[in-house]
Amino acid sequence: MDRRTARALTGVLALCCLALVFAAVYPLTTASPHSENPVDERFSVPESAEYRATGAVVVDGTTALEFEGSVTADGGRYHFVDEGDVRTEQYQASPTSPVYSRIVVEGDGSTDRRLDRIQSDTDRELLRENRTGETVTFVVREGSGDVAAAVSGTGSVVVRSLYVTGYERKADQSREVNVYGPRDGWYEGTEPYRITAATGEVRTAADTTAVRSAAVTWNQTRPAGTYAEFGLVRLTSDAPKTYDLSFEFDSGETTVNRPAWVTEARPES
Repeated sequence: MDRRTARALTGVLALCCLALVFAAVYPLTTASPHSENPVDERFSVPESAEYRATGAVVVDGTTALEFEGSVTADGGRYHFVDEGDVRTEQYQASPTSPVYSRIVVEGDGSTDRRLDRIQSDTDRELLRENRTGETVTFVVREGSGDVAAAVSGTGSVVVRSLYVTGYERKADQSREVNVYGPRDGWYEGTEPYRITAATGEVRTAADTTAVRSAAVTWNQTRPAGTYAEFGLVRLTSDAPKTYDLSFEFDSGETTVNRPAWVTEARPES
């Protein structure tokens, strides 16, 4: 073998070794999260004059957000949100009726600030305040508001939480429903992250992005721009975090009953 050939082979081997080292450090490909889809191709909350919706975001077994809501065509609206330290219920007898809210705060340090905001708002009336240990309950009446919009807005928060991963459409489709599964992968965000053990399904009405139901789980390691960083973060922190997301939307006839706490706070004549 002459020197020229030997040098060429040496160069090729060096490039191969460099490629192998690079591959061991950086992922060969990155995936696009659902948030990078065009706006009209992203998952959304369905629109309906009458419906019931529920949803939750659970991180490492702890509920970060849970909600339920019911909207009737021309009658009552009900909205409940659990954010851990704060739980809020809202009731509205009709689209033009006052909004009643019950806010339960579990000693998160914001109680006095909340009270100040309620009392300084001329459209809000504090009907009742109850303090038991570190738990404070406020019952408030607002002269105007739109509980239906609040239900839809909270549903959107849960649905947008699905955007973290990419999705692939599953083969077993029907004419009424599209089914999508979350994808493992390396993703770019404000900082790179990796999704592993992604399972579950998101179901939308056929030919739309309106989510009828979702039940998905994945593990997220952040930051994770390289294999080395991925391994180090998992060794030195509580990563990965496990995310469990659920959402259900049922359109059609529903009923909303006035909660007992509304009647107790301000009986209607």
